[in-house]
Amino acid sequence: MHMKQIFGPPLAMAGALLAASAASAQECPEGYPSGPVEFVVAYAAGGGTDAIARTLAAEIEESQGWTVPVSNKPGAGGGVMMTGLLGAKPDGLTVGVGSTNTVTLDPYANQGMPFTWESFDYPATAMSVTFGLVALEDAPYDTLEEFIEYAREKGKATISTSAMALEIAVERIGEHYGVNLVPIPGNGASDALQSALGGHVDATIQGSQHIQQIEAGKMKQLSTLVEERVSYAPDTKTTFESGVNVTAGAYVLVVLPKGVDPAIQSCLETVFAEAIESDAYNTLMENLDAVPANLGKDKTLEFIKKQAAEYQDAFAKRGN
Repeated sequence: MHMKQIFGPPLAMAGALLAASAASAQECPEGYPSGPVEFVVAYAAGGGTDAIARTLAAEIEESQGWTVPVSNKPGAGGGVMMTGLLGAKPDGLTVGVGSTNTVTLDPYANQGMPFTWESFDYPATAMSVTFGLVALEDAPYDTLEEFIEYAREKGKATISTSAMALEIAVERIGEHYGVNLVPIPGNGASDALQSALGGHVDATIQGSQHIQQIEAGKMKQLSTLVEERVSYAPDTKTTFESGVNVTAGAYVLVVLPKGVDPAIQSCLETVFAEAIESDAYNTLMENLDAVPANLGKDKTLEFIKKQAAEYQDAFAKRGN
């Protein structure tokens, strides 16, 4: 099992907090919800985010007695759903399920985006994507530092990626060390992984698809691009431990239109916290080789604000 609860309660407190959250869930404002609470997913049906939304919806229906239909509005990397949410009535009956990258990165990468991270409220996160820099097991480097020395000796090193956020991470790591690291954009994570497995690049940045390759002895993790080490590579240092202030973490994000009654927001924050702690949801996370992670309202906002500032700075340097 490759799960680690991050930003979560110690195990000794989990039972008490779960009981408290169940009790608090009954303190939702009188009359709420007045109808179905629709979950609108930013990506197509059948994907990981869709599975997360549907599992949480089913859990909330069972535990709260609410009706929680799920619809999908894919497009523009989550931008279509977020744009639609701008016009939704702030009554707590429309809840978006998407990614932090859509609000922290996309408004600065695409000048035409009609929203920023400040356009919404965020009662919870549901999953952490813990990106890692990985290479073939027989590559002549085992750590980020050794990889950098390899790049310095060769004049450059290539790293396959699957998203703009990861391209930026590659560029920033290269800037930190003063070496030429070249991001090679792939057509999704699988394509980027195959480039590395085929020896076409020197390394790749992956979120989860590489875990089975590590377990099979075909790949190794050189660095973990989040603030904490991961359970499947516990001996691998994070970029922060290497002295590099670069991360590429992301979260599956729960989003509300701006202006929802604070009492309803508190209700939803509690209801999502309970659902994310459920056995059904954690079974899904195990099946996805994923990390369940609910930052809660305050820490979610803190993460989004910090990461948005980092991307805004990165795109300003690019001249976007």
